[in-house]
Amino acid sequence: MERWIHGDLVAFEKLYRKYEKLVFKNAYLITGSKDDAEDIVQDVFLAVWRYRQTFDPIKSKFTTWLQRITINECTRKRKQATDFTLIDEIDFPETTSRQPEEILVTKSEYEALLKTLSEMGEKHRTAVVLRYLSDLSYAEIAEVLNVPIGTVKSRLNHALACLKERLAFEWEAKPEKEGEHGL
Repeated sequence: MERWIHGDLVAFEKLYRKYEKLVFKNAYLITGSKDDAEDIVQDVFLAVWRYRQTFDPIKSKFTTWLQRITINECTRKRKQATDFTLIDEIDFPETTSRQPEEILVTKSEYEALLKTLSEMGEKHRTAVVLRYLSDLSYAEIAEVLNVPIGTVKSRLNHALACLKERLAFEWEAKPEKEGEHGL
């Protein structure tokens, strides 16, 4: 970190390689566009380089600071966009501590989840992405979004109720196939 803060390009490249997939995943899930997510990755890391001396490891973790920049860029990009639809099929690397065997979600359930997520408002979608797909704590999400922890909890409660309602309806409408498991 010290080397990056002092302008070392090799250290910056290591940071880029370590976090580019995380930034892309979150940008894609928030904006719903692969092209926008790719643009956002570039914009985020330009900001990471340009504003490196404003990062204070005493005040926050690097990932929290990076997520804040990512959310800002997504918000800026979303203001330019007119439609939100998750249409690209992208495999994201597992970033949580859960093992693959603990995540028993079929492709159709995953697609239903993405569709439902895409129909949510940006504030709720962002909270879900940061909490459940990036494993941030409530406090970290509050810091990233610059809102009180209570607001984070409220947004997550609302989003989860929405997901539960919409996904239950989605799965009730489909006959369960042998070997498929619900969430």
